[in-house]
Amino acid sequence: MGRILDQLEFLGIAGVGLFGDGYLNITIGLVVPIIGYLYYEDHKYSVPTIQQDTIKGALALGMIVGQISFGLFGDALGRHKIYGKELIITILGNFLLIMMPWKHFGHGDVVAWMFVFRFVTGLGIGGDYPMTSSIAAENDRFGSRAKLVLTVFSFIGLGGFTGALVFLILLAAFKSAINADPNHLQWVWRLQFGLGLIPLLATLYARLTMKESKPYEQYVAKETGLASKNKRGLGEQLQDFRDYFSHWKNARTLFAVCAAWFLFDIAFYGINLNQSIVLTRIGFGKGKTPFETLWNIAVGNLIVDIAGYLPGFYLAIFLPDRIGRVRQQWILSAVVAVLYAIWAGVTDHTSTGGLITIFTLSQLFLNMGPNATTFLLPVEVFPTRVRATAHGIAAASGKAGAVLTAFAFGTITDRIGLKGVLGLFAGIMALCAAVSLLIPETKGKSIAEIEAEAVYSNDRTPVIESDNFSSEIGSDEIGIHEAKGAATNLRSQREFA
Repeated sequence: MGRILDQLEFLGIAGVGLFGDGYLNITIGLVVPIIGYLYYEDHKYSVPTIQQDTIKGALALGMIVGQISFGLFGDALGRHKIYGKELIITILGNFLLIMMPWKHFGHGDVVAWMFVFRFVTGLGIGGDYPMTSSIAAENDRFGSRAKLVLTVFSFIGLGGFTGALVFLILLAAFKSAINADPNHLQWVWRLQFGLGLIPLLATLYARLTMKESKPYEQYVAKETGLASKNKRGLGEQLQDFRDYFSHWKNARTLFAVCAAWFLFDIAFYGINLNQSIVLTRIGFGKGKTPFETLWNIAVGNLIVDIAGYLPGFYLAIFLPDRIGRVRQQWILSAVVAVLYAIWAGVTDHTSTGGLITIFTLSQLFLNMGPNATTFLLPVEVFPTRVRATAHGIAAASGKAGAVLTAFAFGTITDRIGLKGVLGLFAGIMALCAAVSLLIPETKGKSIAEIEAEAVYSNDRTPVIESDNFSSEIGSDEIGIHEAKGAATNLRSQREFA
């Protein structure tokens, strides 16, 4: 019982930041139509395409900066010193967003306010990616690294689902008030974001006081003198990064995980940031009144979440240790490419129910496959010294794809229609499947074995590619001497130079 409680406590502390990502990021697609009703009366109560894209893309821009900077500092200074700071920034940015003035705000004022403080929120949410993924990968509470990392990652799905459910509840609670005066929608969107702060505030102290991970202590802190007067800083971290990625095989792997995440996020956020648009185009978001329109969008969003989005996250947890990470990524990316192509082909000839079914299936396979593995692989294929930095770069590459689709989706959809956009996404997911084959498989490898393979000098030990390794439980001791040897070799060469 004690072990189970310990596992649940860790999941709650580590997962809350990603919960915030799902809650605050995905649900912006539900809030933007409300902003139209409140501030864009002279535009037929609809936020123009460019302004929509700016509001939706702000968080992703902030995430790029947060992912790279927190990843770098997390490797340079340690997980313990950095963890929790990203949550403070997330809370601050979201709180300031809610404080946007209610009245006498022009169009430019609304967009500027939401852009700036969603950008700040993104800094914190972005920083959570490399920090939480590294801490989860370097923890042995579950006995399976992949299951722990992906269980923590599934909190994004839980956050998205919770956001959709809260939105529906708030609409129901304010139904009569909204029908009497649409300006009461102010309460809906502000409470929507405000309630998302509760779990973040509840776990902030626990994050700030979390202990350093054992692999970081073993392979970085002790080996580089972090506990002594020779402090490790950004200079040493950047040198480790250059040493490791000066090898072509390592650089190729970094390129592959970055490219896969970039391509995937174009399609993923193209759909998820614009669910209200997608649902309206397939006939599920239209209503005679503001309330009816928002209610239909909320119901359609919740159906997709329950049937496809959320189950995909949980099914993904059990696949990596069975079929392998790389195989999971490329097969399911290819499946999604086919589904998008079918969706594009039948858009004009299928009922709303049929289109919702295809939408739901595509969400299911997206989350079962590349959504999970693009998060998992970058934290497994690299050693401890560069793990958070490399994961931050890969995640930032993904968010670059999210920014691209956030700023371009509305414009492209206006020009070529949803059918054309879906055809484009089908091709992008096919490319994602292809580039996934460049990533080495990590199934069966322990942290110690990954560490033992990491050589930062020109005298490089060949990468072991066999899957016949010891199990995760207790196997970290196997490669400790080899890993220490690699680190000692690095230090010796630097001292000699």
